[in-house]
Amino acid sequence: MVTGYKVSEDGTLQEQEITKDSLDSGEVFCVVDGETKSIFLWKGSQAGIRRKFIGARVATNLRSEYGFHFSVRPLDEGEEPPPFFVALEGEGAKRVKKPGVKTPPKPKKKPKDSAKKEPKKEPEVPSSKPAPPPKKVPEKRTHEKPPTPPPTSSGASTTQTSSQPKEPAPVAKTATKAPDDEIQSMIEQLKNQSPPEGYERELVIIYNELYTVAEKKTSIFGKEKIEHEIEKVKDPPEGTFMAEGFIPRVIVKDGTVLGIELLKGTPDAILSPIKVEMKERLGDLITFFKEEVEEETAKNKKAGSNKGKKKLVAK
Repeated sequence: MVTGYKVSEDGTLQEQEITKDSLDSGEVFCVVDGETKSIFLWKGSQAGIRRKFIGARVATNLRSEYGFHFSVRPLDEGEEPPPFFVALEGEGAKRVKKPGVKTPPKPKKKPKDSAKKEPKKEPEVPSSKPAPPPKKVPEKRTHEKPPTPPPTSSGASTTQTSSQPKEPAPVAKTATKAPDDEIQSMIEQLKNQSPPEGYERELVIIYNELYTVAEKKTSIFGKEKIEHEIEKVKDPPEGTFMAEGFIPRVIVKDGTVLGIELLKGTPDAILSPIKVEMKERLGDLITFFKEEVEEETAKNKKAGSNKGKKKLVAK
């Protein structure tokens, strides 16, 4: 049994004892192993992508508490290596630095020694009365002044080169910015575009910003009402993430890309193709029965006409 951390939706960590049986598919846990010097970020198969993003950010923050020599190792449920289960059975690593606690600075003793040595040198200076040596020193410096102009030309060139790369930097930043009114109008248009049957929105990408869909419940006259709002992710984690289990959808309107959605399947998504097949089969059965009924009626009509002709021909 090892002491780990449970990642919550608001980004806080709940310290608790973690075992192999206590791992929940809908949660994200951080396990710190002192032997392998690693912070295991365990992600359940049913955990939301928002919780996974928060876990990646919080796991990097744990390095400041246990040491920057610890490495973050993300793990998915069902793909755990043997060292992870060994870490669950062992003891957790000890914190090197707790948040909010300042370590006492030890290098304060060194300036005290240097300060003691400096006053010893000061009394030696007034004891020596020779004043001419300082006058000779500036004469040598005047001779050294002529070689100074060549570095000024190089310095001017360096200032020109340094001033040049500074200009494109702000241009790139201003190009990535987008007006808030335009983004808000895009969000409103995306809300009007409902996801397909059997799917729900999980993440939305607009320009270079990431948004998530939050579910809010409100009670009106004793009845609960569920509303879905698109909220901006303030501190998205850095790195490369694969959108496994999600279906991307690009929405284009009037020649502009409103955004890219990551859709997640619901239980209805599994039943929808089955419903379509059932409808097709029922349609085939109905047409089959109609054809049989039409054939029988046609045969009966022919049989009736043949009987009438025989009666007329009979002697």
